[in-house]
Amino acid sequence: MKYNKLGRTDLNLSEVGLGTWEISGDVWGKKDDAESLKAIHTALDLGVNYIDTAAGYGSGHSETLIGQVLGERKADNVSVSTKILPKCLQWAPPPHKEIDEFFPPDWIVEQCEASLKRLNIERIGILFLHTWSRSWGHRTEWYEAMLKLKQQGKIQAIGISIPDEGIADANVHVEGGRVDVIQCVYNVFQQEPEHVLFPLARKHNVGIVARSPFSSGALTGHWTKEIQFSAEDWRGRWPKSIKDNWLEEQVEMSEAVRQVISHSGREMSEVAIRYVLDNPNVTSTIPGSANPKHVRANINVVSTPSLDKQIQTELRDLWLNGTIHGTYNGSI
Repeated sequence: MKYNKLGRTDLNLSEVGLGTWEISGDVWGKKDDAESLKAIHTALDLGVNYIDTAAGYGSGHSETLIGQVLGERKADNVSVSTKILPKCLQWAPPPHKEIDEFFPPDWIVEQCEASLKRLNIERIGILFLHTWSRSWGHRTEWYEAMLKLKQQGKIQAIGISIPDEGIADANVHVEGGRVDVIQCVYNVFQQEPEHVLFPLARKHNVGIVARSPFSSGALTGHWTKEIQFSAEDWRGRWPKSIKDNWLEEQVEMSEAVRQVISHSGREMSEVAIRYVLDNPNVTSTIPGSANPKHVRANINVVSTPSLDKQIQTELRDLWLNGTIHGTYNGSI
């Protein structure tokens, strides 16, 4: 496993971490907690030292499972990031909404304390705000609350998890030195961060955590237009409320990627993670899974060679000409 320094912080994170939205047991369909616990143990056994979660994943259920594993292993070398739930329970805030409805300072402190208890740890590696708005660039009360938590030793790094489509939305705070880490959607389909976020983050030595390397499954290469998601799986409901032909479009884009890599002898899922890892601006990527076998396969990509330059060029051309595009919900 390779470990990368997280921007200007003292943290060194495994190149592949573990995302835990899927083990929440709600919006991804029912999960077997025993299997989820095995998935976490498998990741740690294979050298992963970074786990990402959120208070909103199963109303704290993911955090609780992580806390159980960390307690069993007495693991003090694992960095955990979690995210503060918006108080108003709204994501991707519209520009007219004030930050006071989402992240008032006392809420940030209260939620940090609750996450520490569920995670069974004394200090959170990265505390992210779980969403952001480009209209909050002039507000700093949230930062002052998080800075105090940092000074108290309850968190190590301050982060913002930017909305799926708002790649540059927190750039004013990156420029202002108030953010240690940005978490963003970055994958073969969504290459915008390379142009509107990574250069600024590099200038200010801000770490990058890349989420959704598989675009929530489309880039595993296993989807067809006839795929059926369970009734409890968000992918069968929410995206279609944004775009009727969401699934068909995702499959068509994945097929365009498959054509590019068809002669490489590499699986689509491997290419998806490798594309992210090949960007030197990314500190860690966090593919999520509740399946130990899948966790092992994701981590094994670390030992594979970088993508051929021709493949990288052709994948970027697909994005530049609009053949592939968008975030994991397919809305752009």
